[in-house]
Amino acid sequence: MHLRLKSANLDDLELLAEMNKRLIEDEGSSNPMSLLELQERMRGFLAADWLADMIMRNEDIVGYALYRFNPHLYDAGKKNVYLRQYFIKREYRRQGIGLLGLEMLKEQRFGEVETLEIDVLSDNASGREFWTKVGLTPYSINMRTRLG
Repeated sequence: MHLRLKSANLDDLELLAEMNKRLIEDEGSSNPMSLLELQERMRGFLAADWLADMIMRNEDIVGYALYRFNPHLYDAGKKNVYLRQYFIKREYRRQGIGLLGLEMLKEQRFGEVETLEIDVLSDNASGREFWTKVGLTPYSINMRTRLG
């Protein structure tokens, strides 16, 4: 299987927003944003310090990653990467593409990084299973309640 990464840019906003919408649905997020709102949010990410890569199999876009580099919490000489969104299209799942895409990101984009951080919704069992399978472990729990 031949995979590669392709840097995303503002020309990819519509496609990124569509995949982000599917990610929101698949993970069971309560995010109510429309495609247009997700597109504008993605524009803001890319205009700031976020980077996005398309995960390609031959010429097909099979997923994407949105991430940014941050200073290490306890050691200013080291860097962390926060992977905010990682998505593989439904029809390409359970074929090893998610794992290979993550390995490519580690090798080609995250080479100088000390720690990879993600957030997984607590009700997203398949997401938790994937991230555990690739070696991530829980570090903290974010809890919330509605006050109004």
